[in-house]
Amino acid sequence: MATPQLLEDLYTRKVTFSDSELLRDREFAERVVRTLLQAVQIHRRDGDPVIGREPIGTGSSFEGVKVKPELEFDFMVPIQTNVQQIVFCDTDPHIPSRFGIVKIGSQPPVQLQFNTKFCTDGRGYGFLLSADKIRKWFQSLSDQALPALEKSFPEYTFRFQQHDPARNVLVTKKKKELNIDIVPAIAYEKAFLVAKQCSSEINLPNEATWRLSLSTSERDFFKEMKRVLPYNSCHLKCLQILKYLRENDDQLRPSSHFTHGLRSYYLKTALFHLVMESPPKVWAAGCLEQQLREMIKYLINRLGEGNIPHIFLGNQRHLVNPQWRLGVPVKFFHHTKANLLKGVKPDTMKQARLRLIEIKDNLDEILRQHLK
Repeated sequence: MATPQLLEDLYTRKVTFSDSELLRDREFAERVVRTLLQAVQIHRRDGDPVIGREPIGTGSSFEGVKVKPELEFDFMVPIQTNVQQIVFCDTDPHIPSRFGIVKIGSQPPVQLQFNTKFCTDGRGYGFLLSADKIRKWFQSLSDQALPALEKSFPEYTFRFQQHDPARNVLVTKKKKELNIDIVPAIAYEKAFLVAKQCSSEINLPNEATWRLSLSTSERDFFKEMKRVLPYNSCHLKCLQILKYLRENDDQLRPSSHFTHGLRSYYLKTALFHLVMESPPKVWAAGCLEQQLREMIKYLINRLGEGNIPHIFLGNQRHLVNPQWRLGVPVKFFHHTKANLLKGVKPDTMKQARLRLIEIKDNLDEILRQHLK
C-alpha cells in the first residue's frame, strides 16, 4: 500500500472523530460548564472577584484538531476584579517571560479583607493578585456547585480533580468519560492571564505570576488558515496525524522521547511557522505526505538547534505582515524571543530528534505498525 493510502487509512480509522460525535460532546461540555458557572454565583461572596457566566472554549477540541481517543475540553473563565495594572517583562526584567503580574487597586473599606484572601505582598510592587489563591478559591466554589451539576444531569456522575492550573471535571456515563478543564483567567486586551504560576526561581513571589495565554488567537489562527489555504487543504490532517504518532509512539517504543519528551504544543507551533513561511498551494489536499514530512523535518532541525520559537512572542515578522496578528497585543511582538525548548534537557531533545529521524526514514513501516 502506498504512503498516501496508509496516511488516509490511519487518519480515518485511528485519528479523527466524526464531526457529529465531537460536536455533540463539545456542546454537552459547554452546557456542563455553563451550569457550573451559574451555580458558583450563589456561593460567591460580596467583594469577591466577579466570575463570568460565558466560558471561552480553547484547545484542540475548538481548533478542529482533536485526536482519538481522549475526549477533553478546555475552557477559560474570565474573572474581573479591581485591576490597577498588568505588568510584563517588556517593562520589568524581574518578571519571567510568558508571565505577568496583576497589581490590585484600592477597594476601601474591604481592601484589607480582599488583600488577605486573594493577594500576596509583592515585595515593593504592592499587593499582587495571587494565582494560587484565586485557583484555590475557584476550586472551592466549583466543589460547592457539584449538587447543581448532579441535579441538572442526573444520568451522569461527576468527580472533581485538580489539573494545574485548571479545575478538572471528570464526567462519566455508561463507561464513557469526558474530561473538562476549567481555568480562571484575567483578560488583557485580547489576551489572557491564567492562574498558573511560574515554577522557576525568581525575584518575585511565584504565586504572584500569571501565565500568559494567547489561546484565543491560536484558535483564530486555525480560522485564518481555513480562509487562506486551498479548499480541503491537508494542514489539519498533517497536524492530527503527527499528534497521533506522538501520542502513540510509546506503544512502539516504550521509552519514546517523542511521546514523553515533546509537548503537543510544539507540533502545533511547527504547523503555524510552516504555514506562514510557505505558499498556500503546498497545503493542497494531495500534498499530505509531503507536508507531513516537512513538519517532521522542521522539528528535527529545531531540536538540533535547541530552539522552537514561539509563534507570537518576540516574533517581529508580525510587525511587517499583520495578516497573522489575530488580535495579539502588538507589545508582545517586541518581547524577548521565547524559546519553547528552554528547560528541556539536551538528552531529551537529542533522543526525540533521533526518533523523529527514524520515523521520517521508515514512515511506511511506522504507519503499518499503527494500523495493525
